[in-house]
Amino acid sequence: MATEVSAGGPGRGIRAIALALSSAAVCAAALATSACSDSASQAAQPIKRVGLMHVGTDHVPGSLVTLASQLKDQYGWDIPEAEVKQCAAEIRKKCDFKGKDIDLEWRNLDPQEAEGQAKTFVREHVDVIVAFEDQSIRAAQDATAKPGNRIPIVFLHPSDPVRSGLVKSLARPGGNLTGVFGPRDVVAKQLELYQLLVPRLHRVLTLVNPDDPASGKLLAQYDLAASQLHPRVKLEIRDASNARDLERIFRSLRPGEVDGAFLLSPTLRLDYSGLTINLAKRAGLPVQAHRKEWVQKGALFSYGADLGPIGRAGARYVDSLLRGTPPEKLSVEEIPTVEFAINLKTASRLGIKVPENMIIRADEVYR
Repeated sequence: MATEVSAGGPGRGIRAIALALSSAAVCAAALATSACSDSASQAAQPIKRVGLMHVGTDHVPGSLVTLASQLKDQYGWDIPEAEVKQCAAEIRKKCDFKGKDIDLEWRNLDPQEAEGQAKTFVREHVDVIVAFEDQSIRAAQDATAKPGNRIPIVFLHPSDPVRSGLVKSLARPGGNLTGVFGPRDVVAKQLELYQLLVPRLHRVLTLVNPDDPASGKLLAQYDLAASQLHPRVKLEIRDASNARDLERIFRSLRPGEVDGAFLLSPTLRLDYSGLTINLAKRAGLPVQAHRKEWVQKGALFSYGADLGPIGRAGARYVDSLLRGTPPEKLSVEEIPTVEFAINLKTASRLGIKVPENMIIRADEVYR
C-alpha cells in the first residue's frame, strides 16, 4: 500500500521542522540575553553611601536608631538594624553598616574632628550627608560650600535652621541643605521649671561658651526669663569653652555660692553634658539637661525635643535624596513636641522634695 505524501515532498517538512527549531533557538537566545541584560543592569546599580556625623562622643542621639529603622521598615533599604542599635548602645565613634543596596557610615566626633570628617565625606563622594546637631551641620555646610562639592545634606535637630543660616526659609530651603528640627530654644521654660522644682533656687551657675554663635541670643532670652521669675533668680555667669574650663569653675565654687547649675550654650550641652552632670554631683548641685537621656544619667530634669520622631521624619529626606529629589525641593519640617523628664532619685540625693503636681506634669519620671 502506497504511503501518501503531502505536496512538496518530505524535504519540505524537514525544512519546516528545522526552521521552527532554529526560530526557537533564536528566541531562547534572545530571552536569555534579555534576562542576562536585566540581571547585569540590576547588578550594576551602585550601592548608595550615606555619611552620618555627630559631635559629642559621650552619647549617641536617639535619632540615629529611629532614622535607620525607618529607612528599613518604611522605605525598604537593606540596613542591619541590630548593628545600628548595638553601635548606639555602646556609644561607638565609628561604625559602618553595610546592606545590599546602601552603606551607612557613622562617625561620632570630638569637636575638633568635625571639619576634617566633613571634608572626608566630600572627598569620598558619599551620596548624602546626615548631620546631627549644630556643630556637625556647620562643618558639613562649610565642606560642601563650593559648587563642585554640593553633596545634599540632611540636618537633624539644629537649634534654628533659618536663624543660623542653614536655609533661606522653611518652605523653600534653597541650597543643598534641608531636614528636620525640633522645638526652638526653650531655655526660658527650662529656667521656669527649675524654680518650680527647686523652690530654694536663688543663684544659678550659668555656663556659657563665648565662642558659640548661639550664646548671645540665648543669654538674652535667659536673662529676661530670670528677671520675670518671683522671686527673681540671680545668674552667676561663667565662661567655659572646654572640659578644663568646666572643671576649674566647679573647683572654684564655695559652699553655698550657688543653688544649681545650668548649661546654656548648645555646644556645652552637646559636648559636655556627661562631664557637667558628674561635676555637679560632686559639688552637691542639681543641673538641668536638654534631653531625657541625660536625666537617666543623673541630671535633675530636662525639657526639650524628643529625638525619636525627628529621626523617623529624617528618613523621608534621606530616601528622597537618594532617589534623585533635589534638596531645594524638600521643605524643612518642624516637630515642636517637647518632653519634660524628672529624676526623683537625683532629687532625693540632693534633698529636693519635688512637688506632686510637677511629677504629674512630667512625661517621664525616673525613680
